[in-house]
Amino acid sequence: MASVVSLGLHQPTGLQYATQEHLLPPEPPSSAYKWYNHYDGDPDSIFDEDELLVTPRCVIWSRGGVFRKSYKFDLEKEPVSQVLLTSFPSVGPLQTKNTGPTQKRGDLKRSAALVVFLKTQAHVYFLSGTSHVIHLPFEVEFATAAPNGLIIQRKLQVDNLVPASLKFPKVPPNSFVSSQPQPWSATSSQHSTFSIADLGGPKQMSLQFNSTLKDLWDPPALKDDANWPRLFSLSDPLSEMGLVVAQPQKSDTKNHRRGSVKITSLDTSEEILHVSKKDEFENSGNHGLVLALTLNRETSMYTVWKMTYLGEETLSEKQRVPSDTSRRRSSFIPGTGTGATTPVLGSQHTFRESFGPNAPAPMGLKKERKQVGEVKEKVVDFASTLDPDYESSAIPRRKSRRVSSMLARADLSASHERSAFSELATGHPHNASRRGESLGSQHGRTSIGGATGLNGQSSSQAPQFSNSLNGFLEAPVDDLLDELRAGGDFEGFHNMGLDDEEFDALRREVVLHKVCSAAAEHSNVRYSSQHIPATNQCKIFTLTAPSSAADEHQGNTIVICILDLDEKKLLVLTLYTKPSNSNGELHIKRARENRADPKSNIISLGTVMRAKGVIDACRLDDGQVSRILVLTETADGYGELSLQAPWSVLVKIPLPGKFAISNIRNLGHNATPRAKREGGFKRVLSQGPRALRGLRNPKPHGFVDLLDDEGKLHQLQIMLEPRNPHVSKVLEVCRAVLPGTGGGDGLLVGWWGVMQWLRLESIEAVDAEWTALIIVLFSTVFGLSDNQRPSQSKTHVKRKSRGFLRSSSGAQSDLESWQNMKSQESFNGNPMPAWADNSAWKWLAEDENTNFGKDSDPISPLFSAEGRDETDFLQRHVKLTRDFARSTAGHMIISSTLPTSGNRDTGKRKTAIADIIIGLHLLREEQKLDTMIADSFNTGVSSLMPVISQMVKWLCWPTWIGHYDVEEDSLEDLKYDTDSPTKVAILEPFECPSVYQWIETCLTSQGLAKFMTLPALVATRSSSLGRKTYQADHWTRLTPRTLLFVKLFASMRPNMTAAQFVESLASAGMDSLLLETLPEAVLAPLQEAVVHCQTEPPTNWSKHLLAIIGREDVNLLLSPGQRPRHVQSSILVPSHESDVDVHGICASTIDPDSMRTLDGVAEMDRQTVTRAIFKDDRRINEAMGILNTSRPTVARCKSEPHWSESDLLEAQKEHAQMLAYRTLAIPSGRGLLYFSARIPLLTERLQIGGFNLSCVMKPDNNTVGVDKNAFTEEKVCWAFFHAGVAAGLSISRDAKGIDTSWILFNKPIQDLSNRHAGFLLALGLNGHLKSVAKWVAFKYLTPKHTMTSIGLLLGLAASYIGTMDSLITRLLSVHVTRMLPPGAAELNLSPLTQTTGIMGIGLLYCNTQHRRMSEIMVSEIEHIDTETDDEPLRNEGYRLAAGFALGFINLGKGSDLKGLHDMRLTERLLTLAAGSKKVDLVHVLDKATAAAVVAIALIFMKSENPVLARKIDVPDSLLQFDYVRPDVFLLRTLAKNLIMWSKIESSFQWIKQSLPVVYRNKSSLESVSALTTDDLPFYDIVTGLCFSVALRFAGSGSIVVRDLLIHYLDQLMRICRIEADTYDKKLTRNTIRNCQDLLALGIATVMAGTGDLVVFRRLRSMHGRDDNETPFGSHLAAHLAIGALFLGGGTFTFSTSNLGIAALLVAFYPIFPSSVQDNKSHLQAFRHFWALAAEPRCLVTRDIDTNQPVPMPIIVTLQNGEESQRHTPCLLPELGQIRNVRTNSTEYWNIVIHLESNPTHLASFKSTQTVFVRRRPAHDANTSAFQATLQALNEVDGSSSHSLEWLFELPAFASLTKAERALVLPPDHGGASDIHCGTKETVVDARLVLESASIDSGKRDRLMGLKLLFEWADKASAEGRDMQWIRAEVVERLKARVWMMIEDGRNS
Repeated sequence: MASVVSLGLHQPTGLQYATQEHLLPPEPPSSAYKWYNHYDGDPDSIFDEDELLVTPRCVIWSRGGVFRKSYKFDLEKEPVSQVLLTSFPSVGPLQTKNTGPTQKRGDLKRSAALVVFLKTQAHVYFLSGTSHVIHLPFEVEFATAAPNGLIIQRKLQVDNLVPASLKFPKVPPNSFVSSQPQPWSATSSQHSTFSIADLGGPKQMSLQFNSTLKDLWDPPALKDDANWPRLFSLSDPLSEMGLVVAQPQKSDTKNHRRGSVKITSLDTSEEILHVSKKDEFENSGNHGLVLALTLNRETSMYTVWKMTYLGEETLSEKQRVPSDTSRRRSSFIPGTGTGATTPVLGSQHTFRESFGPNAPAPMGLKKERKQVGEVKEKVVDFASTLDPDYESSAIPRRKSRRVSSMLARADLSASHERSAFSELATGHPHNASRRGESLGSQHGRTSIGGATGLNGQSSSQAPQFSNSLNGFLEAPVDDLLDELRAGGDFEGFHNMGLDDEEFDALRREVVLHKVCSAAAEHSNVRYSSQHIPATNQCKIFTLTAPSSAADEHQGNTIVICILDLDEKKLLVLTLYTKPSNSNGELHIKRARENRADPKSNIISLGTVMRAKGVIDACRLDDGQVSRILVLTETADGYGELSLQAPWSVLVKIPLPGKFAISNIRNLGHNATPRAKREGGFKRVLSQGPRALRGLRNPKPHGFVDLLDDEGKLHQLQIMLEPRNPHVSKVLEVCRAVLPGTGGGDGLLVGWWGVMQWLRLESIEAVDAEWTALIIVLFSTVFGLSDNQRPSQSKTHVKRKSRGFLRSSSGAQSDLESWQNMKSQESFNGNPMPAWADNSAWKWLAEDENTNFGKDSDPISPLFSAEGRDETDFLQRHVKLTRDFARSTAGHMIISSTLPTSGNRDTGKRKTAIADIIIGLHLLREEQKLDTMIADSFNTGVSSLMPVISQMVKWLCWPTWIGHYDVEEDSLEDLKYDTDSPTKVAILEPFECPSVYQWIETCLTSQGLAKFMTLPALVATRSSSLGRKTYQADHWTRLTPRTLLFVKLFASMRPNMTAAQFVESLASAGMDSLLLETLPEAVLAPLQEAVVHCQTEPPTNWSKHLLAIIGREDVNLLLSPGQRPRHVQSSILVPSHESDVDVHGICASTIDPDSMRTLDGVAEMDRQTVTRAIFKDDRRINEAMGILNTSRPTVARCKSEPHWSESDLLEAQKEHAQMLAYRTLAIPSGRGLLYFSARIPLLTERLQIGGFNLSCVMKPDNNTVGVDKNAFTEEKVCWAFFHAGVAAGLSISRDAKGIDTSWILFNKPIQDLSNRHAGFLLALGLNGHLKSVAKWVAFKYLTPKHTMTSIGLLLGLAASYIGTMDSLITRLLSVHVTRMLPPGAAELNLSPLTQTTGIMGIGLLYCNTQHRRMSEIMVSEIEHIDTETDDEPLRNEGYRLAAGFALGFINLGKGSDLKGLHDMRLTERLLTLAAGSKKVDLVHVLDKATAAAVVAIALIFMKSENPVLARKIDVPDSLLQFDYVRPDVFLLRTLAKNLIMWSKIESSFQWIKQSLPVVYRNKSSLESVSALTTDDLPFYDIVTGLCFSVALRFAGSGSIVVRDLLIHYLDQLMRICRIEADTYDKKLTRNTIRNCQDLLALGIATVMAGTGDLVVFRRLRSMHGRDDNETPFGSHLAAHLAIGALFLGGGTFTFSTSNLGIAALLVAFYPIFPSSVQDNKSHLQAFRHFWALAAEPRCLVTRDIDTNQPVPMPIIVTLQNGEESQRHTPCLLPELGQIRNVRTNSTEYWNIVIHLESNPTHLASFKSTQTVFVRRRPAHDANTSAFQATLQALNEVDGSSSHSLEWLFELPAFASLTKAERALVLPPDHGGASDIHCGTKETVVDARLVLESASIDSGKRDRLMGLKLLFEWADKASAEGRDMQWIRAEVVERLKARVWMMIEDGRNS
């Protein structure tokens, strides 16, 4: 150890809290509490420095020296028996835990938990906050933390002997029943029942009648339960316990099934002592290895086991038998069955009879058991509540309660009350139902046979413990089964599935594979401690040998130390682990699933060492160094500390001379300061410990507590590993190149000795660790000489420090000595201070007249190395080494400890010194490849160069001397020691390797050249072939870059493409961080390939490859679930100019549509995209204004000349009244405009706007109101419903937190409102109701508020569309009369609610072809009303809903009706739609016609069935037209064309051909000039054809289709304006107006989201209709059309999927309401179904650095090969029609989205609709110099010059081009938005380093890098390749400078 420091007295952190809370008395003795420490050195561990202070009734948890929480158990009235910390799988929501079965166990997220064991309970407290209580079915003797939860050891019941409660048997003993009382049983009553269940198979009579009355008064057997399972596993607090079983050492499992392999139970004499942590042996290459240690006190043997978990499933998905038992519920009172146990499997084909003849099991046995297990528990009486053994006939034992619930809160000792209740249970008339009472019960299995239990015990003794366990083994051993079949007083193990291969209760979870055994060698028999857990008598810890200490033949070493505290013996077991590809052990394949372990381990026992007189021992860790810290007895009784390890030498630890009192690491606050603290923290004990009694609380970083004879704990820190990372790395390399015992580890021990010597001799050193390392390295050369003898050297006298002190000792430093400062600053090996190499400091030594412009001036004498002999670095350290060698301690180390010591073979000594030098050199070469280390030597980091140079000069290696002589010009004047300490001749092994030369050779030859690496060096010395592969991770940690280049060059091939080169880079292990820290000359060839790939990276590249080339924009396409970052970074220069004036601010404050309750960022983001789409004009503002209902309407009322003012006012009021109905129709359209645009603030209630019905009359600007009584919310409830829907639809589909609490938070406080009803429907349409608790529905439905019922039922059905959810089905069924059972009471429900229920069923069963629901819908359509009510239930709207529902259930399935053929569905619907009708029932059947037509249309949509299409089409004869309702013509035309989907064409010719012959001459409508009802079928057929075209091209934005439909819309608008002065004409005009409205919706459907101006002009004129003849439905249709035209602010459009077309047909159904309250023909709530057809298809390109949308041209390639150019943001065609989308920009890197071939790209686009792009650097070589300069000039704002523009006048930047200057000063003025203004290296950085910091650096590696660059550039030019990263002219300029430097050198 390097040092031992006393840190003061150590006390538990929670002790102060315990005394303050009076849990402990003041200054309590250590025996009053228990103190546990839990430390984990892994920085990623879920544990920290956790402390547990345990009192009998409280546990106090502290972390990191700070009190955290206390857990009190006063209410339980049971003492705390044991406390431990472990980890379980995270107990979060169940859906997050249900990971797939393929997920590895190691991938589970884990949570730390504190487990407290009482006598009958275990409390699990997760440190994150949740807690669980586990009721124990037995008393726990000991528990230990396992990799997954706990391993629990049961306490044998022999320790709980109690007075027997006797009960004589009621039935004499016979061969079937053994019914003797058991005097040791707590429930000694015996109940027996005769059963014939066992008569189906032959029996064997027991030959030993031990179980008779003669044994009644005998004392209990000593091992009454010794053969029952004793070890259990609890891997999840919410699941059943598992069983720990053992497996034979050799088992061939290749040809056996899992259930047929024999696994033995673990001998109950084996007591668990220790289980290793999950990754405890990770460093030695044993991934996932877990070892367990047990002690058998009968045989006095320790056994080491390898522990594995069975099963491929994750811990949170234990593979239990399917039942209601997936989770445990432990909080139920005893006897109340929880249903958490597992029923028996109904299969016994793997049953194995172990006792008698191999007779088959009774065939009916299993079946009967399964049937009994299926009975549900219904009645629990008083007796069964109090007696867990009581069972009625209706409550089967297995289903009644969980294992640990049966004895919950029950005393495990004898209880007369329990016996009494057992008597009560005996008198139950159905005793046969109690399983386990006797061997003759109905659930008995085959006979016991004549075998007895283990140790000769009777096989009929019933275990008391069995009453609480359901079974443990899958296939236990025969003797154990004999014991378990005994039956008896409780349930008995024979009913627990223990002898059943298909286990039905506790599963085998942990298998122990025996590794080895070792004798404990106890010197005496301890009768006094035989009932104490073995773990309390011994101390166990493990140790892993470092990789360098691994034995060549045996493999890596694991040390298990067992300390017997009573006998003071230390047993050290050495285990060797070696990888193996073949392993015949059981379940090894499944074990591999649990941990990514490609190879299993073969573990063998090595040496067994024993030591006596050991008081205490523990494991001491400090970084990567681990040792056994041993406290041994001494003659004086004081004790001695030493560090030991099997692979190292023993090192004694000197204790500090003074022990501190105050522990400065204590963070606790002492509320009552005492006088003893007045001395401060530096007070020490006047007298140290009088004797050492133990070691406590070892922690990482070398902390340990010493226990003295007074019970005090003195905390020490023993430093084993250097704190200087560079020193640590050097020692690690030395240990790696000198493997094996006594190799490089001797250098570490030597370093400890030197550190002690420096401290004892009071030798000053700026960095003592670095100085000690150099002395050790030099001492290895001294060790080669055998003539070193210790001498009495002069003791170094501690002098006053004169330099800069790097400590806080408080000593004064000499601030005036220039030489001292230089020596202090140059301690690292450089002859001059680090900063002296920089020419910027030359002015310190220059005269005033010196010319500063010359860089070639000689260094001033101020910095010269002359006159520094006494402070010379090498001379001083050589002198220190000689002094150390002459000292006694140094002589001992040099002669016996170091690898070159004289006690070793001469050949090995020579090899060792050579390997050390080679290893150090290779480490130095590795550091050259890292600019973070190589260049940091100039800032004071220690350098190995002079050290290696001195060592090779001593050894006289010529090429190595020549290499280091010219390594750096600053070392040219360094004075070396010429007196070699050794005369041994060691030949130079090979020429000094240079990594730069090697890389140059490999790059030019395009292949791997020979180069010495650390693993190659060790491989030449070691005979073990597998070590190189085995320690790959170890070598990669030491020299990652060198090995990376080895892999890269090994994979290089001639003529590799740039993409292949980058792929080789990635496969070799390169990442972006490594790439950025390579030297510039080495980086240039690699960066060249990266630059080539940046423009067009291959589409199949992974995220890692894309990150290497800096294309994170493409990377985001590979993350389908990743949302765009909501980062609002300003891209503008801050200014003081105002953007909004006072008027604008005031207007925004009074705007009722303020977004105070909405997330402004999300709204702003949508607005940004919308403004970018419609940036050329104000159309979006106009649409927002039209669809605004919060501002008064501006109108004009034409006045007649003869009107008075009162007449004018009345006319204006009447006009305002008409406009009010138009205003009420607006919200439906507003929902489309703002669809999915906003994210609500979850802390605010969402405001749903109302209506401003007042009008501002022009030109007088008079505000005219309306009669409010005519527009109350009850009278116009549907308008407010639509307003609620609009508000809800504006919530984004991606909004988070829309859950139960938020929806109830927005619920009206008093009565339910229509607005909230619409709001619920909108949430359902957006899918948010799926995350709402279903019980919320009852709160809404109970008041029977019609509108709320409509909104909620329809919303739930939309959210659960197509799921057939049973609860939603029940909710909907209750609201439909037809769905109720016959004879049910009539529903007091509105017909509208029932209509909603019918449609909801259709949505819920969408696309399922559910027969029952289809039958109901058809019957509702066909139903013939017998009553003539004014408002019958089955009106046209109800039947239409049934038709839609039938269509949804069988959507597009017309060609495959599956199980509906016998329903004659098509014929029945055709009869209703187009069949002849009876005259007296016309009024009834007419209501069903529309329903039948739409049902046929949806069922046979896109089926291309010409026969059906002809039948549903309009009649051929005009005579038949008189018998068809005109509007049905429209539906039938539409249905026919939806069936013949592919035949629809967007042309006048197609429309003309589709019309009946008599109408074709006027198909264009241009010739129509008069209104007549004879033309009504004609108008409807034309409109049906146009709407078919609209649906066929919905969302396409086709201009051709638009122009076609615009023509017909214009004609209909013209015809509608024809004067109608007769009723006939008015009737005709109403039909034409209806057709006009539908056609407007059709055009908007085609142009959805485009905001097309041509269409918008027509729609705006339709909005402007203010006459009194325009009904509410027309206004509704016009505003729906406007909203659809700007759907989602231009970011959404409509889909043409089956569901999309059906939803559009429902929403835009051609019969519009005549008034606000009209729902006769079509329920208005259905008008919002368009949301099911809306899909986001707006491609947005964003700058990945600013997150701002950027406009960009794109090229869309369709699957048919057509290409179209668009400009983002823009709507794309349907994704199924696109092959790929490619950006086409010169300013940004282009990116290709392969929607057809890459599912990841498609999923990513569907998730975000965003493509992130990265701006090209201005110097991008893919553009010409002219383009690059032009781009750089364009990016710079010409209005103002940059404040740092003067930088380019400096000489270093003078040669930069415009494009390169843009990289130095980005155009965004250094804002965070530009990626290149960060720390990422650019080409300018590389140029400046190569030009300015390489040639004049004086460093050999920089010049070698230039040579490498020149060779590579010459090769590239010879091959005709253009260099893009470092341009050719830059390379030529560098060559010229090198040539000039050479010429100057020659001339001088």
